[in-house]
Amino acid sequence: MLDQLTSIQLSEWQVYDRLEPIGEERREFSIASLSSLVLNIARTIYGKTGRSEQEILKSLSVPGDYMPEWDKDLDEDELTPVKQTTEEQEQIWLAIASAQNKRVKKNEEREAKLNKEPPKKKK
Repeated sequence: MLDQLTSIQLSEWQVYDRLEPIGEERREFSIASLSSLVLNIARTIYGKTGRSEQEILKSLSVPGDYMPEWDKDLDEDELTPVKQTTEEQEQIWLAIASAQNKRVKKNEEREAKLNKEPPKKKK
């Protein structure tokens, strides 16, 4: 297709894409719009009562609040990973193992209940 377009046509399509985005940017904006709408509905229904109309309007979100900023420059501090001590790592692994052991024990108890024979009726 690119070999059939002139440079003027390609430029026109690029300008059109900036005005009416097609693809990923448009999808991100759609999701941001829905996120904003859901939050605004929740705030309106479940928010504080007795607020003035001006306070309500100030608290409403806009789709731009949810748009990812892919081109934003990051500080060097944000890029450096957090270093963990061996004790912190050990605590994390122990917590994971404990949660897994609880899950296994719960499944075993559930299986035991399911496999248990029903009580026999007395004659």
